Amino acid sequence: MRSLAVFTKNMDDLDLGVAELKEKLKAFKLGRNSLGVVFAHAETDFEELGEKLREEFNFPIMGCSAMSLFSEQQGYAKEGISLHVFTADDCGFAAGMTAELTEDNYKAEIKRTFNKLKNDLGGWRPKVIITYAVKNPKIPGDEFVNVLDDASGGIPVFGGFCSDNFVFSECSVMLNSQQSRSGMVMVLIGGDTKPVLKGEFSVETVADFDETVTEARGNVVYKLGSKTMVEALQAAGFDLDVKNLVMQFVGSPFLVSYTTPEGDEIQVIRNLDSIDMETGAGVFLGNVPKGAHIQLAMFSRKDVAHSVAKAIQSAIVDVANEHKYEYTSAIITSCVSRLMTFTNDDMVDETKGYSAVVPRNIRFSGMYSYGEFCPIISKATGNVHNCFHNTTFCFIVL
Repeated sequence: MRSLAVFTKNMDDLDLGVAELKEKLKAFKLGRNSLGVVFAHAETDFEELGEKLREEFNFPIMGCSAMSLFSEQQGYAKEGISLHVFTADDCGFAAGMTAELTEDNYKAEIKRTFNKLKNDLGGWRPKVIITYAVKNPKIPGDEFVNVLDDASGGIPVFGGFCSDNFVFSECSVMLNSQQSRSGMVMVLIGGDTKPVLKGEFSVETVADFDETVTEARGNVVYKLGSKTMVEALQAAGFDLDVKNLVMQFVGSPFLVSYTTPEGDEIQVIRNLDSIDMETGAGVFLGNVPKGAHIQLAMFSRKDVAHSVAKAIQSAIVDVANEHKYEYTSAIITSCVSRLMTFTNDDMVDETKGYSAVVPRNIRFSGMYSYGEFCPIISKATGNVHNCFHNTTFCFIVL
């Protein structure tokens, strides 16, 4: 597999923008099968963009909106359009998009889309699923990953929730000329590919907030020990009457540790989404199981840089161990909360970290998300688990 990531700032004039992307790709030779992955500012007209791209390129193009994006050519970009083209003779790509996802249909619709794409691969065995979705406040983030994990039998899932400028109503996914504000787009990749996936976070825990979840359901935590979630937060000194509660916890997520029924030790970061002052419950962006150990965490620019280096260096080690396979491409998903640790003047610092450690032969693109999808490996057993994350840097190499 080979790839090339190109970029244009022309998101307002899509004729000029697509022409620029085409010009930058003109020397890139396509193989038998190809795929385009787009990340673009949320105000982009994705239907028009997809239509114009399909007029120029005869392969499926999928993608999503992003608060900010980055690519090998541009580095960090607040606005613009990134197009990453993957091509191969010995790999197949099957891309599709669900219908509108609701509380009632999301399981059946995600499974239906996966099964259709599995058939569309035409004999290739799927090796990885890359997917982006619009966050639904009524569906825990884990569910998007869990349904795909169940339907696929544990095929690695990578991607995340698309983002906008914290408006939450302008998020979109796209497939060719179709745009959806409530769906999920995905591609199954099969053939001669050995994807390497890494997810890393780096935080410091706060000693005076160290609790055990005694009552929870899905992503709703009712009690920590004998206290309600609200009482625990108030005891820790948080002002829960602020207008924008979510922003107060952007830099203060929670480290959640638990053991699966199979004995696998899992650690994930969870961001608080809302609270219910009447019931005392806290609603998180992802599931927090009963019995989990939960600690308040803090992270800084230094922590962000450390997790970037750790994930990429770990991936490079795995890549080096595959002596007979040549890796050429990467996609990055990083949480918007990580971006918020930087000021406007130094938001490029995290992407500088990518450029410093990603090998020069690896073409990459990526986006900042409202939640990340990436497998993690249990430290106890080595088993791989597809997981939903917050405040995490995720990296796939193909």
